[in-house]
Amino acid sequence: MTFRLKRLMGMLSAAAMACTCLAGLPDISESQSVSAAPSSYRFDFGAGGTENGYIGVDASTSYSAQRGYGFRTPGNMKNVTASGSGALSDAVQFVTSGVSTDNTFDVDLDNGLYQVTVTLGNTNRTSVAAEGVYQLMNLTGNNATDTFQIPITDGQLNINCTAGKDGYPYTLSALEITKLSSDPTMKPTIWLCGDSTVCNYYPLATSTQAGWGQIFPRFIDTNVYQVRNMATGGQYAEAFMNYGQFDAILKYIKPGDYYFISIGINDTNYSNQEAYYNALTSMTKQAKAKGATVILVAQQGRQGDISNSALNADSGRWFNGTVKQVASEQNVQCIDLFKLFYNHCKSVGQTVTDTLYIDSDTLHPNRAGATVLAELVAKSVSFSTISELPGTELPANTTYQIQNVNSGLYLEVQEGKAENGANVQQWGANGVQQHNLWKVVPSGQNDGYYYIYSMLGDGNTFLLDVDYGKIQDGTNIGIYQNTHSDAQLYKFIDCGDGTFRIGTKVTNGHSVLMPTDSSTANGGNVIESTYTGLASQRWKLEAASLPVVTEPVKALIKGDLNDDGILNGVDIVLFRQALNSGFGTKAMELAADVNYDGSATVADLVLLQKYAARMIREIPAAQIARYDAIKADFTQGITETINAGYTADAYLNLNNELGSSVTFRVSVPKTGNYLVTFRVANGSANNRPMMLSVNGGTDRWRQDFLTTGAWTVWQDRGIVLPLQAGINSITAVSDTAEGGPNMDYITLEQTDEPIAETYVKLAETQPAGSNPTIYIAGDSTVQTYRASYAPQQGWGAYLADYLDSSVSVSNRAIAGRSSKSFYDNGRLDTILGEIKAGDYLMVQFGINDSAASNAERYAPVCGSATNPTNGSFEFYIEKYVEGALDKGATPILVTTVIGLKAYSGGKFVNSYGNYCQAMKDIAAKYNIPCIDLNSLMVAHYNAIGYDTAYTYHLISAVEGSTDMTHFTETGAKAVANLVAQAVKNQNITPLAEHVK
Repeated sequence: MTFRLKRLMGMLSAAAMACTCLAGLPDISESQSVSAAPSSYRFDFGAGGTENGYIGVDASTSYSAQRGYGFRTPGNMKNVTASGSGALSDAVQFVTSGVSTDNTFDVDLDNGLYQVTVTLGNTNRTSVAAEGVYQLMNLTGNNATDTFQIPITDGQLNINCTAGKDGYPYTLSALEITKLSSDPTMKPTIWLCGDSTVCNYYPLATSTQAGWGQIFPRFIDTNVYQVRNMATGGQYAEAFMNYGQFDAILKYIKPGDYYFISIGINDTNYSNQEAYYNALTSMTKQAKAKGATVILVAQQGRQGDISNSALNADSGRWFNGTVKQVASEQNVQCIDLFKLFYNHCKSVGQTVTDTLYIDSDTLHPNRAGATVLAELVAKSVSFSTISELPGTELPANTTYQIQNVNSGLYLEVQEGKAENGANVQQWGANGVQQHNLWKVVPSGQNDGYYYIYSMLGDGNTFLLDVDYGKIQDGTNIGIYQNTHSDAQLYKFIDCGDGTFRIGTKVTNGHSVLMPTDSSTANGGNVIESTYTGLASQRWKLEAASLPVVTEPVKALIKGDLNDDGILNGVDIVLFRQALNSGFGTKAMELAADVNYDGSATVADLVLLQKYAARMIREIPAAQIARYDAIKADFTQGITETINAGYTADAYLNLNNELGSSVTFRVSVPKTGNYLVTFRVANGSANNRPMMLSVNGGTDRWRQDFLTTGAWTVWQDRGIVLPLQAGINSITAVSDTAEGGPNMDYITLEQTDEPIAETYVKLAETQPAGSNPTIYIAGDSTVQTYRASYAPQQGWGAYLADYLDSSVSVSNRAIAGRSSKSFYDNGRLDTILGEIKAGDYLMVQFGINDSAASNAERYAPVCGSATNPTNGSFEFYIEKYVEGALDKGATPILVTTVIGLKAYSGGKFVNSYGNYCQAMKDIAAKYNIPCIDLNSLMVAHYNAIGYDTAYTYHLISAVEGSTDMTHFTETGAKAVANLVAQAVKNQNITPLAEHVK
C-alpha cells in the first residue's frame, strides 16, 4: 500500500533509539522489535476514556513505526460521542473518506490472515473499506458491528469508514484484530452481489427485515466457507460493477470461491436490459477468469404473485430471462429463485406467504421470508469440502444395465437411435437390448473416470454425453461420438449400499445423472443435476450382455436396390423395371419398401423419386408394416386358397408336422420393441404353439395359437419381440406334431411395451404339481415387482400369503397393460396354454383401458354385456372368461382398484364406475364370481381414514413421488387381504376353503 517510505524511515530511526512510555497510552516500549508485531489488537476510539483491555486511540493519534498504529492524516479525524457504553460510548469520525483515501487507520501486522471486527459509533449508514477496497457494506444503526477476514501481505492494515449514505458522519467506535494464520490465503469464500432483497440488515442476528444473503451462512458449513455479502439496497448491476463493490470481489476472489449474482430488480428502474446483460456478462467472465464458480440467480417475485392469475411458476419477473440467457451463454448455473419461491408460496398459500414479507411492503422479505429464500438458494448448490470425491474402480470393458434406484427403470437411448444427439431416458427393461446396455471404459488417466459407451451399433461409437459440457442443473444427457472431452467422462461414486451416483467430470463429480424431477415414469428424461442425496440420483449396476446373435442384422439403405451403398438414378431405374418384371431377390424387395409398410409398390417409387429430387427431406415410415406369409421363407408348408377369409393372394398352410417353419424377412427403421401380430386360422380343437426366434438368436418365445373355431375364421395373435434397425428375421417353428396354424400375414408396430418373457423364463415360473393354481391377469397395481423396485409392489405379489400351501399363485400381471394390450401381446394365450381344469383365472383391468389417447391400450366400455361391440372392454373381457371356461378353469373377475384421488368431499368414493359395472355385467352373464375390489377398497379406506390410506401408496414412501395410484408393500398386502377375504366371504368354492 502507500505510505511505505515514511514507515521505513521510522523503522530505521526506531532501531537506533531508546524510548520512554508515551503519555496517555499503554506502556509500549519503543525498543520492542517492530518486525514482531502483535498478533491481536483491541482498539477503543475516541476521547472519552479507554475501556479495560483496549488500546485507547483518539483523533490526534498519528501513525508511527514505534507505535505500530495510528491515523495517517489525524487532521482529517474528529472525536465524537456515541450512544453505547464502555468502549462504545465514544468514537472517531472520518471527516474525509473514500474507498482509496489516505485518511486511514493503519496497523502494523505480520503477514498472514486476520479476522477484523468493526463496531461503529452513531451512524445512519456507513461502509468499511480496507486495503483500498470495500470490506463491509452499509452498516446501519448506532454501534452496528460486523466481522470480515482479510489477508495481509505487505505488513500493514489500512482501514477506514466511508460512505454508506451521504450527508451523515462515518464513525468508528471499536476495532478488534485477531491473527488466524500465518498463511494469508482466505478460506473458500462465497461472494454475494445483490440488492435490498439480498443485503445485510443490522443488528445481523435480530433485524426484522433481512436479505437472504444475511441468513445464507445458516445453511453453509462455515467451518469450510465464509460468506461475504457485498449486496446493498437500491443497487443495480452496472453500478455494482463500476462503483467499487465488484472491485473488492475481484481483488480477492480465487479458485474454489463462489460468486452469486442476484440483482436486477432495480435495473428495471435505473438501467435497461442491454446494460444489464452487459454487466452480468462482464462480471461473470471476470470471475470465471479468476477460477471461481459463478452462479446466477433469477430473482424472486412479489408477495401477491401466487394470487395473480397472469403469473405462474415459469413467468419470472424483472430481467429474469436475461439472467438465464447469460447463464446459458457463459455455461454457468442459474438458480430460478422466482420459480422455487413461487412454488413454495403456492404450497403454503397466500395467508402464510403474507407472513414472509415486511408489513405494507410487497417486495421485501422479513426475516422469515429471507430464511426461506436462503434455504432455497443453498439447496440448489452443492458445496463440498472435497474438490473431487473418489470414484469406484470397475472392471474395464464390462457391460451393464444401469437401473435407477428410485424409479426401478433403466438408462437407455430413446428409440434406440444410434446417432449423434440421440436422447437418453429411463425405461423399463424386460431383457437386455442394445439400447439399454452400456460399456464402461477407463479414461486412461488413472483418475477414476470412465467413458460410458452405448452398445448401439458396434458398441464402440457412441458415448454418454453431457450436452456441450455444460454444468448447469438440468443439462440434457444424450449420446455422441467421441469428442475426447470431459463432457464424456464419469465416475461411479459408491453410496455405501451397493448403489452409485454417476458424477460428471465437467463438475468434478459434484453433479450427477438423474431423471428430471425424480420422475418414476417410462420416458423420464435424464439430466445432469447437483447431488442432493435423492434416491433418484443413485443407480444400480447390473452386469449383463447381449444375447448371442448368430445371424447378423444387415444394415439397410432404403432405395438402394443394387446394394452398392449409393442411392442414385440407377436404383430408380431398377425399381421401375422390378414393378413390371418382379424383384430379383428378397433383399432388393426390402430395399424398395422405402416407407417400411411391408410391401414395395408404386407408392414407394414415388416417394423415392421425390427423395432423390430433394422434394422431401426424409421418407416417412408407416406406423404398421405388413408381410404376407406366402412371400416368406417356409419349410414343410404349402400355399393354399381353399379356406376363405384370407386377404393376400393365398395363405400359408404349415403341414401337420413337428418342425414345420416360416421365416419372415422384415425391415424396421429403428431398434426397439415391436408388436408382431400374426393373422391366423386354427380350425382344429387343439392349441398349435410355435417357438419364435429373432435373428437366429438363442432366446426363444413360445407363441400359442389356440383354436379360432374354424379354418375360415381368422384372428390376430400378438407378441412383443426385439428388433434392430435394418433387416431382421423372425422365425416360427411348429412345436407339436399338428404343425402350426394357417397364416395370412404378420404386422409390425413399434411399441413401448416390454418384450414377452422368453420360454425358459416361463418354464421357471410354471406352478409345480397338481394343486390348483390361481393365474392373475392384470396391470401395474397387480404386478409382482423385483426387490429393486421396493417399496413398490402389486397386490398379486402377496395373494399367496393369505392362502394355504395347497394353492399356487402365478401372477402374470404386468405394468401398462389393458385388457386389449394384454390380449394383443399374447399374454392371455400364454396363460391359456398352461391353465388346466380346476385352476382359476383372476382378471383385473380398467385403468389403462380408459386411456383414450393410447390406441394400443384403449378399450372403451360399450355398455352391453349381451352383445359387446368389437374392440370394447366387454369384448376383450369375454375372451378371458371364455378362454378359462374352455379349459375347465374358473374365471374370477375383479373390479379395478381405487387410488388416493378417489377421495372427494371428505370421503373415498368409487372410481372407474363404468368399467367396474362392465365387469359385474359380464360376470352376471356367465354366472361367474366377481370381486368388487373397487367398493371393498372404498369401504376399507373410509374405515381406516385418509392418513392411513395415504401410507398404502407410493407418494408416502418415495421422495418426490406424486404417485397416488400404485401401492407400497403395505398397501399391496392390505389389498391382497381384501381379495382373499372376498373369496371367502363370497364363498367362491372350492377356493374359499383355502383362505387362511
